[in-house]
Amino acid sequence: MPQAQRAAAQRAVRSSGKQTRLALLRAADEVFREHGERASVAQICERAQTFPNQVTYYFGSKEQLFVEVACAAVLRAGRHTEEAAADATTLGEYAGTLVRTLLGPERDGVQLFTTAMVLVSRRQDLRSFTGDTLRLLHERGEAALHRTLTRTGWQLRTSIEVEAKAFWSAIFGVAVQMSAIAPDVGYSLADSVAVVFAHLGIPDTMLDLPLSS
Repeated sequence: MPQAQRAAAQRAVRSSGKQTRLALLRAADEVFREHGERASVAQICERAQTFPNQVTYYFGSKEQLFVEVACAAVLRAGRHTEEAAADATTLGEYAGTLVRTLLGPERDGVQLFTTAMVLVSRRQDLRSFTGDTLRLLHERGEAALHRTLTRTGWQLRTSIEVEAKAFWSAIFGVAVQMSAIAPDVGYSLADSVAVVFAHLGIPDTMLDLPLSS
């Protein structure tokens, strides 16, 4: 086979492989949201129209596929949440929108990631996935918090790095509790906002601070 044809064939194989991997990620995101980490490889492959051995080929194991899906899901949740809070006019509205979005419409993605963190405690070979994701969440949180501070003059109790980590720690803690208890005895979104605000130490007197453009 001429070199040009071999190169074209190799590109076609790589493109096909990327498409298969992407199909598995998309299908797994849907199936894990529906059935949790106990979802089977067969369910995922049926949704993706692929074969079980392709999960092993592209991801090594169902556990790694789950962790990769969960990491991508929480990063999307964080991005969507910042977009939802972009038009807030006060500090209280901004912070409240962040919490209500992460623990409301984006809660599935957040809870997938909390499950992934527990899984990684038993599979330390997958730790880099959750570690890199947490670092990125914290970096984005620091950037968002810095933008908020410059718009309000809000004085933090500690460093901006610690506050960003405290925010996500509070979100993950509430998300775990929301998934672990019955809805009738659990947190409402209003309760969740109050808990996170208390965790962050945002004084009530600061909530009406306007966010200047």
